[in-house]
Formats: sequence, structure tokens, C-alpha cells
Amino acid sequence: MNHRILGLTVRNFRTLTDTKLPLGPLTVMVGPNAAGKSNVLHALELLGDVTRKGIEPAFEDRGGFDVLAFRGGRKPVSRISVGVEGIWSDFASEEAPDRYELSVSRRRLRPERGRERYTTYRRELFTQHPAEGAETSVELTSDSLKVSSPLPADHIWESVDVGPMASAMHLDHALPTDAPSARAIDNVRRHLSQIRVFDPDVREARKPWGISDSGRYLENDASNLADFLRGLQEDGDAWEFLLEDVRKVVPQIRDIHLVTPPDFASHRTAVELEEEGLRGRTRLTEASWGTVRILCMLAIFHDPEPPLLTCIEEIDHGIHPHALGLMAQRLREASERSQYLVTTHSPVFVNELEPEEFVPCERRPSGASVIPARKPADTRRVVEVAEYEPIGNLWFSGSVGGTL
Repeated sequence: MNHRILGLTVRNFRTLTDTKLPLGPLTVMVGPNAAGKSNVLHALELLGDVTRKGIEPAFEDRGGFDVLAFRGGRKPVSRISVGVEGIWSDFASEEAPDRYELSVSRRRLRPERGRERYTTYRRELFTQHPAEGAETSVELTSDSLKVSSPLPADHIWESVDVGPMASAMHLDHALPTDAPSARAIDNVRRHLSQIRVFDPDVREARKPWGISDSGRYLENDASNLADFLRGLQEDGDAWEFLLEDVRKVVPQIRDIHLVTPPDFASHRTAVELEEEGLRGRTRLTEASWGTVRILCMLAIFHDPEPPLLTCIEEIDHGIHPHALGLMAQRLREASERSQYLVTTHSPVFVNELEPEEFVPCERRPSGASVIPARKPADTRRVVEVAEYEPIGNLWFSGSVGGTL
């Protein structure tokens, strides 16, 4: 089955007051600073953290309800909701997708000793298709869990009681593992837990890293880049493709060597670059900021075991414009194996996109984001009228939205 996320719905999360964003294999958000692009990535990251930590820790790590709730309008909002629809259960499809929505509400209580008091509770709603012709739902409200299903095997858990902030996405209460709907929820949990928001920390990526099983997965900050590259080198084909791309975008690099640095124990790996015209090798700790970032980006595109969805903010940051064409090509090829949601401010990069991949983002005077600010069909019409001028040029001129 081709598991994937078809769309994201967000209400009252930071500047996203009513956002409905379709997600294809490759989705690229473009727009001015503070338009809300990062908030889309953070909303998806929040769902991933709910699966790993639970609702309350995921909210607390981000400053709590007050920090996450939309702060525009006359009155404070009382509910935040983030939902996704996609294909996870056995009989889901684009016409009949699975859905998951998390709503967190805060209700004001009577003040006590002059201090404001609130109670917080969640609502989770799952819709899935675990059997042919059968749509089931699981809803957590208040202290109870309710199942609506035509399948007899689902009836074994209708009386399960849960706390007001417990999540079926996080294993903080017992689910009957034999129920079809429980297995469908587990598929959603497994995929959302793997959402990756890739934001390389170049200073960390330069450092040697211990050899471990974690090398099969590049960390979100690329801090284990050396170990991940070692895993690619062992794979063979992926390593050769990576080297070929690195040589194209940084012609001065002849080869990449993975070594054990003399000042570290034998279980650590460091990266050294063999450069044209230079004696010896350049340690990655001495390489330029842009070179390290390019290496991080190309590494993620050649990941042999990508998660369901990878988010990348400002994919063009620190990369020469002449290299962006190849980067866009590799990103599109990678999106055939996994979904990518990225942001950019580069017209050169946007020039490589198709209208279905381009999402202009804007922000109203009220503080609310408008994402998308234009439908793909509208963008395609502008492209046709402009005699197929590249989208990046049209975006920079203000013809397709998402400008200052």
C-alpha cells in the first residue's frame, strides 16, 4: 500500500486560523517572512511529538496553550486543532481517506483568590477503513472512548475509559491490539511518529560522530552526518550517486573520505574532503558553511530509508543559485519514495516547480495566515497566459501571490 498524507487542516495554531493544505509528493511553500510557512511545519512536528510524548508534554515543550493559540482577534481562542487525512488503513483511498484530528480546548473556571483558573481537555477523532466497505471511527472525548464500527471485532473495546488529556496516538493507555480499528490507529501513530523536520545545524554536522545503528537515520539537526554517510558508503550505490552530485555542485571536491580521527577513539567517524589543487585533505570542521549544508541536503535526498514525510525549512539557504537546479531535481526524485514539504525564498528554486507543487503563502492584516493563497489551477492559468514563463519569475513579479 502507498501510505501517504493527503492533506493537513489547522485551526487557531499560531497564525494558522483556518488552513487546509493539500499535500502531494512534493509541496513547496513560498512567501514572505512571517507568512506562516514555519507554523505549518511546526503543526506537523507537534503531531509527531504527540505520538512520542503525549499531548501535555508536546504542548508544554512549546510553551503551553497560550503560546500556541492564535493571538489575534478581539477574544482569546479557546480551541486549537490539528488534523491530517491520508491513506494508512488497508482499504483507505483518496476518495475515502483515513482521518485524524486532535483538538485541545481550554475552558475558564471561576477565579480563586483572584487568580485565573482553566481546565484543559482534548478531543481525538479517528476515521479509518480497516475492512472493505467498512468505515469505522474512534473518538476520545472527556474521560471516555467511543467506537463506531460495523465490525464485530471492534466491539471489544467500547467501554474503555481514558483520562481527559490521554491520547490514542501515544501509548498512555491500553488499546485492545486485536481490534481492526486499533491496528489502523497504530498505523497512523507509526507514520506520524516518523515525521522529520530537517533543520541542519552546520556546527554540529561538522563534528565527528560515534559509529552506531543510528547511522541508518539522519538526525533532524544532521548532528550524526558522519555516521549517516558511513551507512551510505556501506550501501554502495547511494554513496556513488551522492559523490557524483557533490562533485557537480562543488566542483572543487574530488572525493569524500570517512576516517577515524587521530584524536578520537576508534569508534568515531569523521569526514574529510579531498579538494582539487590542495595537498592533504580538508576536515569537515574546516569546510565552508555552504559546503557542509549542501552535503547535509544531498544526504537527505539520498536517504535509502526515508520516513513518510520530511519537512525542510529554507531549502535554498546557503546554497549557490547555480546548484539549485540539481537540488530541485534530486528533491523531486526523492519525493517518488517519500513525501517532502519544504519552504524557500528563492525564485531560482521556484523556477523548477510545477503549479501543483507551488503553494504561495500570505498573511492578512488581522495576523492570520492564508495558506494556500492561490490554487494550483489559478497558478497554471497565469503560467499559460504568461506564455509559460517560469513560476519563480512570476512569483517574484507578484503575478501568482505570496509576495510582500
